[in-house]
Amino acid sequence: MTTDSCRIVPGNGYPNMVSAPKLYGGISRLEACLRDIRDYGNIDYFFICVDSEEEGYQDRFDELNSRLESLKAELGIDQCQSATQFYVIVQHRCIETWALGNAEIPNQYNFQNSSIDFPAFQAYYNTLIDDPELMSGYPPNYSYSTQAKFHEKYLKEYLKKFGLSYSKKKPTVVQDKKYLDALIKRCSSTNHLSSLMSLLKIWEQMKNS
Repeated sequence: MTTDSCRIVPGNGYPNMVSAPKLYGGISRLEACLRDIRDYGNIDYFFICVDSEEEGYQDRFDELNSRLESLKAELGIDQCQSATQFYVIVQHRCIETWALGNAEIPNQYNFQNSSIDFPAFQAYYNTLIDDPELMSGYPPNYSYSTQAKFHEKYLKEYLKKFGLSYSKKKPTVVQDKKYLDALIKRCSSTNHLSSLMSLLKIWEQMKNS
């Protein structure tokens, strides 16, 4: 780590990020990061980002925050003395849920493709109007292994309608600043996407500090 730099460490999902690897032992990704923070002492901010998936927002937050505080105590990291500020960010239910909050797409892009699934999804729950984080269940005649899988499929069909695409490996338009600006607008003009709003507030505090 050097001055004004950022490091992103994949946690390999939850609970993998807080669990020791089963195949070869060792320590969890979270513990490895905390050891670096303790040993190098030059980290200003540490964000732990995780999907809530099938759990409630608060349940997942409390679970991860408890694990964080326990590991900090084990490793001798004192919150009062540490130069690092720790943040737990829960994406409720997943990052695709946040991405569904972009209501500007119809205003910025022309309709290009028809979708068999999108009309059924929108009729079931219109994320352009209603809070994507409150969407639960599935439309009639559809079934997914998790809520997060459904939200991911919904996002893909939404973007496909306007000639756009998304995948976890190639997020394309979702990673543009314009897309983030649309999500910020959604948060500021409504009380939607509260778990994203918590992150935006932290960023604002960092910017003003």
